[in-house]
Amino acid sequence: MMKHTILFLSLGILAVALVSGCQRKENASQNTVDEAVHEDPDGYWTCPMHPQVHQHEKGKCPICGMDLVHVKAKKNIEKSSSDEMHISDKQLSLVAIGRYTVLRKDLAVSIPVSGSILSSEEIALQIYESDIALVKMESEFSGFSSALPQQVLKGKIKKIDSMIDPTTRTLKVFGILDHPLQSVMNYGGFHGEITTQLKNQIVIPESSVLHAGTRDFVYLISSDNRVNPRAVILGSKSLEEYQVIAGLQEGDVISTGPNFLLDSESKIRGGNDQTSH
Repeated sequence: MMKHTILFLSLGILAVALVSGCQRKENASQNTVDEAVHEDPDGYWTCPMHPQVHQHEKGKCPICGMDLVHVKAKKNIEKSSSDEMHISDKQLSLVAIGRYTVLRKDLAVSIPVSGSILSSEEIALQIYESDIALVKMESEFSGFSSALPQQVLKGKIKKIDSMIDPTTRTLKVFGILDHPLQSVMNYGGFHGEITTQLKNQIVIPESSVLHAGTRDFVYLISSDNRVNPRAVILGSKSLEEYQVIAGLQEGDVISTGPNFLLDSESKIRGGNDQTSH
């Protein structure tokens, strides 16, 4: 009888302990939820470089020392400007982001080509289908022959075929050398480039472009430092500059430098899907 009494008492104590433990876990869980719901109703402070940093007041990032930026709570973010950010001059300077005023200018574009030397004066070159629109009569070319690698050959395009080779998807063009060769091996190989000038184009620095999958973006900066992403269509590239086909106009001010930081900041601030990959 005594053994049964002890057993019942032990089971009772265990049950009380389990119920008490579950209640404590439930309360702790509820407290966590309540804290999550009521924490930072006006937003929080974080670092564009280290978005895992969350602080209740303004300060510096404990990791990199950069000034923290304020992130509004989602319910307080203006619906009409969900993609818009406001970044101070100091913050832009700290991450080496500058401004560039979009302008029109001539853009020199180089097109790699190969071909063969037909005579002491004439060269046949192959142009890829995607580059055909860039090649004009009198476009200049330069390069060297595999038989004469030490000699730079220069000339101008004088004839452009009208039929694309369906197998190679290339078009033949013919150039005349500025200075006829003294000795030449007919049908010797030629490697070089055609240069052409694109007149009065919208041109931006390569460092202004953020490539996001199949789309390209720049960040517009207003006079009061409001920053917005803008999709653009790019054309030809020359050295460290891009031709812009659509998306910008002369006089727009865009960012230059590490735009991935602005992209990171944009994602921090409220789920900007426009530049998502």
